[in-house]
Amino acid sequence: MRLIDLYDSLEFPAEGSNVTFNAVPIPENPNFRIAINLEGNPVLLLSVVDNVRNGVLKNFRLKYLSLEHNIECKITESEKSVFQTFTVITFTSEDRNLQEYFFWISEVFIKRLSNKPTQQQVIDSLNKFVEVFRSLTDTPTNTVHGLWTELFLIESSKNPTTLLNYWHCIPEEKFDFNFGSEKIEVKSSANFERIHTFSSEQLNPQKGTQVLIASIFIRQHTNGQGIQHLVESIKKKIQNDLELIEKLNSIVFRTLGNSLEQSIKIKFDYDLAKESLRFYRHQAISKIAIESIPSEVSEVKYRSDLNNIDYIDLNSYSPKYKLFKSL
Repeated sequence: MRLIDLYDSLEFPAEGSNVTFNAVPIPENPNFRIAINLEGNPVLLLSVVDNVRNGVLKNFRLKYLSLEHNIECKITESEKSVFQTFTVITFTSEDRNLQEYFFWISEVFIKRLSNKPTQQQVIDSLNKFVEVFRSLTDTPTNTVHGLWTELFLIESSKNPTTLLNYWHCIPEEKFDFNFGSEKIEVKSSANFERIHTFSSEQLNPQKGTQVLIASIFIRQHTNGQGIQHLVESIKKKIQNDLELIEKLNSIVFRTLGNSLEQSIKIKFDYDLAKESLRFYRHQAISKIAIESIPSEVSEVKYRSDLNNIDYIDLNSYSPKYKLFKSL
């Protein structure tokens, strides 16, 4: 059962303090519990063995997230109340979309822990979990439609696992997908014209390198699909690969930063994106030759028109092109 379904099965505590919870054990990890507090916030309760010294424990509060160690809690399960000590992780946003993200990330975190972890094991495993939520105070590093088109390409591909493996870890990288001599750059257009902005490096790669440009038309649509839809679909296709799921969650959070809450509400026309998707070889696109750019000039960008260029058939690539064959 999904963690969010367990949360939805809980009623608010009738009364009590800020350490009073209604809770239910997680079936695969009965020492951990999903709980709800007096404010209705989702709570993750972790029971540990071999507590470490209080001096090395760190409690903290982030945007939407707080963590406290060694808290004696009153928990009610099946109308029976007991007192027990937990590490308490509370998610403080009431936004349902963000709550779903909290539970998705929690599921990966829990799967990495043994059924009876030591407190030190919990602390060590919390690092990635916490870093994801720290990014929610950062400035966005890409637009929502830029991220959406990259996720769309992954989700609609033949082999999402391969694309995720070679997806950029930071949005500032020159190419969206990089597998050595094979690179893919995704460009989107909201005006139904295939005129895109390129950096000089994207169209002038090193000798022996092939770059594919994915060109996609994008349009907001109230009945379309948002980033969450694409993320959930990708997760189902990569067969519970925890490393890739962590990478997926991390990039989404770091890319959108403090705009996440609003960005995940935006939906785009999936069918339009699928019907409009075209691929182009970098050699066919008009560019400024690298030798024409003075050595004193850097970070050159320009717009190139792809409307009159023939797009390619991906089946024309030989089997050696692992990244391209996964599209």
